[in-house]
Amino acid sequence: MYDPIKIESDVFKFWEKNKIYYKAKEKNKGNTKFYYLDGPPYTTGTIHIGHAWGKALRDSVLRYKRMKGFDAYDQAGFDMHGLPIEHKVEEKLGLKSKADIVSFGVQRFIKECEKFAIEQMHPMITDFKRIGIWLDFDNPYMTIKNSYIEGAWWALKKADENKLLYEGLKSMTWCSRCATALAKHELVYDEITDDSIFVKLNLKNKNNEYLIIWTTTPWTLNFNLAVMVNPNIDYLKIKVENEKWIIAKALAGIFVNGLLGKQFEIMEEFKGESLEGLKYEAPFEFEPDDLKDNKNIHSVILSAEYVDVSGGSGLVHCAPGCGPEDYEAGKKYGLPAYNTVDENGRFTKGKFAGLMAKKDDKIFIEALGDKVIAKTEISHEYAHCWRCNHPVIYRATRQWFLAVEKIKDKLIESNKKIKWQPEWGGSRWFNSWLNDLQDWCISRQRFWGIPLPIWVCNKCDNYAVIGTKEELKRLANDVPEDLHKPWIDFVKIECKCGGQMSRVDDVLDVWLDSGAAPWACLNFPSDKELFKKWWPMDFILEGKDQIRGWFNSLICLSMASHKEPSYKAVYMHGMILDSRGRKMSKSLGNVISPYEVIEKYGVDAMRFYMITGASPGLDLNYNFDDVKQKQRTLMILLNIHNYLLENCSLIKFNPEEFTEDKKYDVEDRYIVSRLNSTIKEVTEMYEDYRINEPGNAIEGLILDLSRIYMQLTRDKINSDNLEERRNALHIIYKNLLNIIKLLAPITPYHSEHIYQGIKGQFNNKKESIHLYEWPKYDKDYINKNVEDGMALAFNVIREALYKRETAKINIRWPLSMLSVISNKEECYKSLNNLKDIIKKQANVKEVEIKLDETLKEDMQIELDMILTSKLEQEGYAREITRRIQDLRKKIGLKKENRINLFIKSDYDFGMHIEEIKKKANVNKLIFAEGGNNNAKEKIKEKEFFIGIDVVTT
Repeated sequence: MYDPIKIESDVFKFWEKNKIYYKAKEKNKGNTKFYYLDGPPYTTGTIHIGHAWGKALRDSVLRYKRMKGFDAYDQAGFDMHGLPIEHKVEEKLGLKSKADIVSFGVQRFIKECEKFAIEQMHPMITDFKRIGIWLDFDNPYMTIKNSYIEGAWWALKKADENKLLYEGLKSMTWCSRCATALAKHELVYDEITDDSIFVKLNLKNKNNEYLIIWTTTPWTLNFNLAVMVNPNIDYLKIKVENEKWIIAKALAGIFVNGLLGKQFEIMEEFKGESLEGLKYEAPFEFEPDDLKDNKNIHSVILSAEYVDVSGGSGLVHCAPGCGPEDYEAGKKYGLPAYNTVDENGRFTKGKFAGLMAKKDDKIFIEALGDKVIAKTEISHEYAHCWRCNHPVIYRATRQWFLAVEKIKDKLIESNKKIKWQPEWGGSRWFNSWLNDLQDWCISRQRFWGIPLPIWVCNKCDNYAVIGTKEELKRLANDVPEDLHKPWIDFVKIECKCGGQMSRVDDVLDVWLDSGAAPWACLNFPSDKELFKKWWPMDFILEGKDQIRGWFNSLICLSMASHKEPSYKAVYMHGMILDSRGRKMSKSLGNVISPYEVIEKYGVDAMRFYMITGASPGLDLNYNFDDVKQKQRTLMILLNIHNYLLENCSLIKFNPEEFTEDKKYDVEDRYIVSRLNSTIKEVTEMYEDYRINEPGNAIEGLILDLSRIYMQLTRDKINSDNLEERRNALHIIYKNLLNIIKLLAPITPYHSEHIYQGIKGQFNNKKESIHLYEWPKYDKDYINKNVEDGMALAFNVIREALYKRETAKINIRWPLSMLSVISNKEECYKSLNNLKDIIKKQANVKEVEIKLDETLKEDMQIELDMILTSKLEQEGYAREITRRIQDLRKKIGLKKENRINLFIKSDYDFGMHIEEIKKKANVNKLIFAEGGNNNAKEKIKEKEFFIGIDVVTT
């Protein structure tokens, strides 16, 4: 009975016991290098189905490269810092905020984070090994190690030397739950419903004259400093009842007539530029006296970039401290980034002190009173924190940045040199991302991360960026062994001005951790020889969500420090969805665990399906029926293996010691050509990183070997002609051995299991299938005409079988004539050459092939369905033979076991008696009831008794 779990368990034990992974690496030492970098997962717990997909794809490439003889760098890696770990530890400890962490004790919290990250890494390694992943798990790169931290520090020091590091005040996305700034790549978008309001702002020194603004963030009106209009858009001054409103011409009717249901009179029309400098009264009482002298505060400013007429009123509320667009527009007019919300999103001053940004929007709406002239609900995509899923706000803070906008053109040019699968992943998606790139905020106001290696003087403007621990030791006393917070915070450096330099309190964006991986995992900068040996990376693989994540951090940090990209080729896969194309979520109850799949179908069926299941860049709609289909293919492969071993054993034949007769029949030429062309195609696919394609090509060969070649050679293998049998078995063997070599990167367990069966019977020298070299093809054996001709012939055969099925005439019942008409001469010739095969497989006495170039359809197939008495007699003989074979199988007989056969029926098999005896390996035939093993059978309307006695001598 087929038991994939046992197969995989036995193979896993074999690999572990005999150290096959290490031997696969060792045999290639000193060969051409292949530097693969493992995208580091966060050590937050058990692996999910996305991990399994990505790891399986990567593993298939590495296994291929090892079989091709490459000396592969395959170190496993783990991301162990940042909010992903902090949140898990907060949950474990029952902490709700940064203040709770400080009360708990930063040092204790850091130790808990370190402990959690390391503890979670070990079960993940176990899980990855279980799904057949071969990586250097003995020496994984861990982002928490000092040597790794130094790699990130070195990169920032180089970026500073390249004038790409600076501190600045900007309006940043901010998570008030995590109390930290977030970069663009750390935002996830969910659809939410917000109140949107239209507010009238009274023009100063104008009676009943108002600017009509629109906003979806009422809380930010407390920090309003300007109103933006587009200088090129047409605006109107309209009269609505007894008030005068200024609004964009294109939106006046929609808003006043449509939304408000009121009428208006046009008083004046003008371009937006004429509104510049108009003063208005603030939405709320304006409190900061130090800003009141700014002449541009609470005036109309111009912005063609950020104002349009796609919605709203055409006048946009501007709070430079509450949004990047507002900040940029306000900066041109000298407007400050005014915002008094603290790190927890709480208002700290004035009458709104204690209220929460965004959460208390409704209170701000109420406070506006009759200034609100309309309120509607709007559903829109809104940014949330990538880890806690809390809606973000914008907050003006001082942060440290990598000035990647300065090198944007170089990034775009470098990306053009990288090989992308799919090509559009690089030329369209990543190129578009790089074109919109903003300076990278790298500082985070958290605890568990790589400390920002910047020391700032308390007396002068001097700062120092430290690149290594040794450099820090030269400049400071008492450098701690552990470079993490809080110990690193106690390190002081004496400034040349006599002041004291202290470290900036922040940690680094965790995406910078993984961005430094290409050199940090090589212990650079301390081990320059190792770096020189491997740099840069040959290949990486991740999902399409990493356009804004790892793909971005890798190229930005590398270009900022090394001035060249860190990777040469990238494969981008899609996301895993459920069978209906929906995102997996606990609320929908559609989350699929890799363990669930493994327990039902085994690791290899899961790998086979996922590796082949979607083209690069496209999503995979997870379908268990498709997993089941891949499992069926593996079972077919096992059946081929069993068939080969059984038939070789019968004639004591070892194909390893056999030189076959090269005078091939057409079916031999066909399958030998299919094998060689498949090796060629699969090799080209891997070389081009079309990783999803090899599995399907190999599956096609498996099915053709089973359904075409083995069908066509059954008579040969059962014949008395020993040479014929050996030739056919040797061809099956050669195909099977090469198939499991090709399949080894995709289904490593079954490939090994089948190989060990072969090795056990034929004494193959290699210890493991994974120690073989990648198979080579021989172009002299590739004959596409033969392959196409056979494919065509089997299309005819399948159509004939379909016609039989429709007429309910079983394949065992011979028919007299199959007629094929084609309108193509090439097709006509191919089918004529294969008439005997068509005749046999369709079970017809004659095949007629005709050419008719006037035929509208490519091919026409007719089957004579009339069963003559002669044909019927042959059909009964074939049916009874099958029933005898079923009985033989039921009592456990092998092919070589001879029997005495008992048959009782009033039907006369005539000349077919000898055929029955031969096929059933009958010693003596008795026309009577008898035999120790018997059965009653009904074929059509006739009844038969069959019995078997096994011949023991």
